[in-house]
Amino acid sequence: MDCKTATLVYQAENHLDKIREIFPEAWDFLEAAAKAFVDNQPDKFDSEVRKLVGETPFKFRMVHRDDQDQLTKDIADLLGDITSRLLLEQYFSQQIGQPVFFSTICCSSHLTSDHELTLAEVLPLQRAAVKLQS
Repeated sequence: MDCKTATLVYQAENHLDKIREIFPEAWDFLEAAAKAFVDNQPDKFDSEVRKLVGETPFKFRMVHRDDQDQLTKDIADLLGDITSRLLLEQYFSQQIGQPVFFSTICCSSHLTSDHELTLAEVLPLQRAAVKLQS
């Protein structure tokens, strides 16, 4: 996130309230992503990625967005800032009652997983996402 936005978020008394105020659409998206992850809701892009990578020993869900929309940029800002990402992961993990980890992947995809992924785990997902965009 840019310096002006970070200043607004981290000088606020309640960082999550400020994130929710500044990024309401991204907040709603992440809330829905966490719920969809827990509920194993199907997604076309996720299904195509799974066909390419096969079975994994970890739980994940990947959705693709239009890389030109404001929501994609806001999510990248929030998840690209380690502090806001950790705050959001902690909050939504508590809300859904299990660990949830958020990442951006590919050009404009969103990845939700059950743990912080390693390079060996995420690289096949990245390659599949890029292949589907070709």
